Amino acid sequence: MLAVLAAVGLLFFAGRQLGWGSHFSNLAASLRGGGGFPVTLDRQEVRQLLGVKGGVAVCTQGSVTVYNTGGVVTGEFPHSYNTPISVYSGGRLLTYDLGGTDWMLTNKTKTLQSGTGQGLLLGGALNDKGTMALSRRGGGYLSTVTVYNARGEEIFLLDSNDSYLTVLALDEKGTALAAGGVLARGGALGCTVKLHDMTGRRQAAEVTMPGELLLRLQWVEENLLAVTDQGARLIAPEGTVLAEARFAAPPSAVAISEGGLLYAACGDSRQSEGVTVTAYDSGLNAVGSTPLTRRVLSLHAEKNRVFILTEESLLLGDAALAEVTDRGEEGLQQIAPWQNSYYCITDEGLMRQRL
Repeated sequence: MLAVLAAVGLLFFAGRQLGWGSHFSNLAASLRGGGGFPVTLDRQEVRQLLGVKGGVAVCTQGSVTVYNTGGVVTGEFPHSYNTPISVYSGGRLLTYDLGGTDWMLTNKTKTLQSGTGQGLLLGGALNDKGTMALSRRGGGYLSTVTVYNARGEEIFLLDSNDSYLTVLALDEKGTALAAGGVLARGGALGCTVKLHDMTGRRQAAEVTMPGELLLRLQWVEENLLAVTDQGARLIAPEGTVLAEARFAAPPSAVAISEGGLLYAACGDSRQSEGVTVTAYDSGLNAVGSTPLTRRVLSLHAEKNRVFILTEESLLLGDAALAEVTDRGEEGLQQIAPWQNSYYCITDEGLMRQRL
């Protein structure tokens, strides 16, 4: 009897730590039946469209609404944010007010956590384990990054007096933090990336990039991929630059797959050279490209393929862009791939298309 009670207690503790309750409610919401797509949307501007496990999140100026694969609303979360930004990972959705003070963490059905604070929000990040990071400006520092575990407890604090940390990334284990942004040192334009080992509570490394603007950070296994307006670098935890690629022009769109494949759209569709989308492998070697004559609205990397949304149509390419096909669909305003389908916004509303 004592062994059984101990096992039940251990399962309860592990479930609480891993957020099993959230996963179970997400699973139940995904199974609700409905009338399918298209779904008519209200007149609020859609700021983001995010594919989530078992559905899609529509982030507008006044709310975040989650639909399952049957077009059923499983959760609706109103807000009054001026500049809402949403990040999805591991069944959770972090939405924060960029330049404001408020944030909320939800799953597909309910609000898990919410908060406000002193200082304006500069950026946010979330990983599959529910670890969350928020950067604020205010107090005695240019920016302060606070990291929370899945229960909302503060586990790490990073103060910066020399940079505005607007781009954040957490590794899968929730033990490493990368924070970067505009470097306010010496009066010259540039950016910096700070890598931190949160278990040892120490700064592992810092990489500065004079004259560049930081766009994206993403952990690829134990290394960090940093993308700027001039190129990309693969950085080891101790700060060594393992590989580097340079862009011909500042990219209009960037996408990174889970495996570390990088896609960048560079060029101007109004000029004779047009736009070129280039694929880079995990070592930042250019492995393929495709020329385009239309402006690229967005890039999305999903498994072994990449979605290229242009002003005219949606293109689907393999990982190396050796083969790129036109889906023959016009009028797509935004897309959000998920596994073997993708969601899109059209004049008819929210649609779901299968590959």
